[in-house]
Amino acid sequence: MKLVIREYLASLKERDELDAVLPDLLTELGFTVYSRPARGTRQYGVDVAAVGPGQDGIRRVHLFSVKSGDLDRNEWNTASPQSLRPSLDEILDHYIGSRIPPEYAQLPIAICPTFGGAIDEQVRAEVTGYMTRNTTARISFEEWNGDRLAQVILDGILREGLLPPSQRSHLRKSVAMVEEPDVALDHFQKLLRALADQPGATPPARLSQARLINICLWIMFVWAREADNVEAPYRASELALLEVWQLLKADIARTSRAGEAASFVINELAELHFTIWDALFEDKILPAADTRHAISSAVESHASLDVNLKLFDLVGRLALRGLWLVWQLSPPHGPTVLTNDYLNTLPAVTSATTKTTVKKIDTLIEKMMAIVSNNRALLSPIGDWQAIDIGLAFTLLACRPGAHGAIEQWAEELAGHSIFAYKTHGRYPITSRSYWDLVDHPSERSDDYRLASTEGSILYPMLALWAAARHEQQLFDELASFSKDSLSHCTFQTWLPDEDSEEHLYLDRENHGAALAGIPITAGTQDTLDFILAEAKTNKHYGQLSAVKLGHWPIVLTACRSRRLPVPPQVWRELLPSISQLATPATSDPTDIPKT
Repeated sequence: MKLVIREYLASLKERDELDAVLPDLLTELGFTVYSRPARGTRQYGVDVAAVGPGQDGIRRVHLFSVKSGDLDRNEWNTASPQSLRPSLDEILDHYIGSRIPPEYAQLPIAICPTFGGAIDEQVRAEVTGYMTRNTTARISFEEWNGDRLAQVILDGILREGLLPPSQRSHLRKSVAMVEEPDVALDHFQKLLRALADQPGATPPARLSQARLINICLWIMFVWAREADNVEAPYRASELALLEVWQLLKADIARTSRAGEAASFVINELAELHFTIWDALFEDKILPAADTRHAISSAVESHASLDVNLKLFDLVGRLALRGLWLVWQLSPPHGPTVLTNDYLNTLPAVTSATTKTTVKKIDTLIEKMMAIVSNNRALLSPIGDWQAIDIGLAFTLLACRPGAHGAIEQWAEELAGHSIFAYKTHGRYPITSRSYWDLVDHPSERSDDYRLASTEGSILYPMLALWAAARHEQQLFDELASFSKDSLSHCTFQTWLPDEDSEEHLYLDRENHGAALAGIPITAGTQDTLDFILAEAKTNKHYGQLSAVKLGHWPIVLTACRSRRLPVPPQVWRELLPSISQLATPATSDPTDIPKT
């Protein structure tokens, strides 16, 4: 196990990885961390600062200067301010004299060069000499290398009391099988259940469980990144985020230090989820978005079904990441349309951050619609439940005025292809989620088979809903006509949370929620929009979900994507009326998104 952890530490990057993990390790060892890594502020050589026992047991101020991998000559001392020696000089010259809090000012100090690997023998003498020359009665040096950090992890956050041998086995197997994502995920899920099924009786105990989940996910991710296959940790990160939310939601609601610590752990796990997303999308998928059929061709299968399933899944993941960015700018209770007028109401002090975030959102939207344009399988859903990923994508598009036109363009294509496939006994959307049913579809070209395969739908009412919101009466009437002529047997429905959803939504251990059935689609009206908005207004259970009450509504959407539940229409309470007001029947909003 130590070798696994040692390799993991050596592979961590300095910024946002090793320096992000270190505070949790120190906290589990009983240290009080008073300074964490920060961007945009000068840190005078100190990445992490904490108070705790030194190697001799004496309470000290520990000042950690963090570097990645092995400490070689370039990392030790070059003209770059990122080298270790200039950072140690800053600690001695500036930090110790002016930055230590008054309550710790009289304590002895340990300066801790910290790196995930080892010191190169070519610079060992220089490092040792530097430490010897600068050691005083008050100031000492402690080397925190990969071996020591690995032992700290084993003795602290992964100690046998928290992670017994059977659970360590699941961690090792999830790491070893990262190139077989389904197998790796199965072992990680077993590890999650073992770690969190019995929540600690106190906030500190639950925080320890959450930090343990975080470090296990980090280990899995770093090994997967080395293997150049981060699919397993991406899926694991969604599950871990939901598991930890269930574990800590009561603590997050507290207005105390325990609540602040719980919120910080959730934030760390979300940031790790985004880091894994970046490794998958920024490095591999988004660069191919503008090339026709590039992503379809990259799917490791020649079967059109596998391409179809993977593409819709990718769109759902991409849309959800965009909605996490929208969350940074939206009200606490849900997404809103980010118009210029709305953005101008945000605090002026965040203006630069707001512009950066909006640019990221717009870039993701452009890339998402480029993927739709260049991979035609995304116009022909084969599973009715792929409306879940489409719904997430429509939600993201609705958040930016310039993208509203793309909703109607894509909805029109989706409806047209699905209706044509149904009428010609092609590969129209069916309710079954069985892979083998989808492989055989259509197994019969008969009316009886069509009736049995389309007993219910969340896709068609959702398309009608957005068509009505955009005043696309022609598309709405086409769906109404199709419903009347061919789908009179089909129950148009969607999903709503109920009184049991708060308990079961995040972990999906029991059935919960309610079906809103009998959604009307009547030609010449917009009754789908009116019906769903009325129900969204009267149903109060969505607002009682802890993730919504505590201002973390993307957690709900993460649960919906992971657990394969439709987007609750309450998410659209502000979006649907807003885009309806912004749209006019005669014209559509300008958009740079490629038409499909």
